[in-house]
Amino acid sequence: MNEIPQELASNAVKAFLTSQYDKKTDTEQKQLAKAIESSDHEKITELKETLAAAKERYSPANWVTDATNRMAKQLNFGTHISKGVHPDAKGDNVSFKPTNDFPETIIGTHSIDSSYIDANGNAAALPLAAFFDFTVDETTKIRDLILADDPNFIASLASDQILANTYHQAFKTALQNIIDEPITHERNKQTLWVTNAYEVSDLDALEYINIVPLYPSVLTHEIYQRINRLKFSDENKTARDNRFKKTAEQQPYVSLNDLATLQLGGTKPQNVSLLMSKQGGRNYLLPSLPPIIKQDRAFKLSKFADSIFGTGMEYNAREAIQSIFKSIKDPRNVVDVREARKRAIDEVLYQIFSAAEDIRTNLPAGWSKDYELNRYEKLWLDPKRADLEGEEDFKSEREQDDAWHGKIVHGFARWLNTLMQAEFKVIASDFGDAEHLDWEREIEDMKKRYERAGKGVFL
Repeated sequence: MNEIPQELASNAVKAFLTSQYDKKTDTEQKQLAKAIESSDHEKITELKETLAAAKERYSPANWVTDATNRMAKQLNFGTHISKGVHPDAKGDNVSFKPTNDFPETIIGTHSIDSSYIDANGNAAALPLAAFFDFTVDETTKIRDLILADDPNFIASLASDQILANTYHQAFKTALQNIIDEPITHERNKQTLWVTNAYEVSDLDALEYINIVPLYPSVLTHEIYQRINRLKFSDENKTARDNRFKKTAEQQPYVSLNDLATLQLGGTKPQNVSLLMSKQGGRNYLLPSLPPIIKQDRAFKLSKFADSIFGTGMEYNAREAIQSIFKSIKDPRNVVDVREARKRAIDEVLYQIFSAAEDIRTNLPAGWSKDYELNRYEKLWLDPKRADLEGEEDFKSEREQDDAWHGKIVHGFARWLNTLMQAEFKVIASDFGDAEHLDWEREIEDMKKRYERAGKGVFL
């Protein structure tokens, strides 16, 4: 802990109690200001009495006495909590401090420099946790002053030095949570770890260490906060929103995929712990799956295909197409379902444009002469052919982009409508002109987004 000025240490308790008083009486203070403005003397008297009582309750002498005699005995502090394993578990919490010889190869709570500490117990005693967590300056909290035995802070707890030392020791004992005889509970899990498996052959001679895992709530809360800062910061949100805006400055942004959420505490996460309450019971689970090795599925255009929109493209984009089917089968007409359908269609279009770009870039000029592809898709997919000698007609047709662009958009819509009708035979007649126009609008929207990003798809 950095050394802080004497005045800050001496006034830490008063600063905290002032903040608590202002927070708890904000409504009454505003009402008093209005009552004074309107000369409502009866209301003024009533509010002043209420505020005076609150002032007395948050005076250092009264609050510190209550905090040490009641709150400190009703809260259990720690970095690892028992109730995180089961909300009804009544085992001990543990404040973990690694020893100097702790292996560097083991990753855990000790690996992060976290300013958090967790607590659970009587909810009425949680203001003590807020007291310990109160910020004195940029690098120091009240609990740092307590654990460092700061003399100026101790002196501020009471005018009588012996009483001040008693209060300080009560706070320090609660924070340190030193356990001589740890207590577990039937709701806690247990793991029996064999210590002599290779030394004995008789099962009865096996020896075990009984391991009782606790929930590392400080570590998980730190991870929760860091992920939220990455995903939902104003900078990241702006960068994501600007990715398709041609006039906006393009900045990298963070996407965290395959996150799962574990809910602890049900509707009352405060029963688990203070930090769990701040998270609303939500805990992020990072993906820990083995890598999936996929075969190369680069799109190959058949020489005999008359269109890129065929069975080959259906296979290439099959996962996204299945997602469209799934969204159509969902009977709910809610925003999440409509957005899922939109994302799936966008993914189909992305697969089509990626395959088209690969063909346009990597195949030699004039390759389309040997293919049965329809004329307007040749104009799209073989742009370098226009530069060849003897291809003046091809170049002239290609420059009339309004004509063949529209045919490609129409071809995509007809292909997707055909897939829908084949999948939903009972309602095949429902996929008519309206849906056809929807598919056309989707490809037009995607085309415009690419163009705004400087990536034309029909160039």
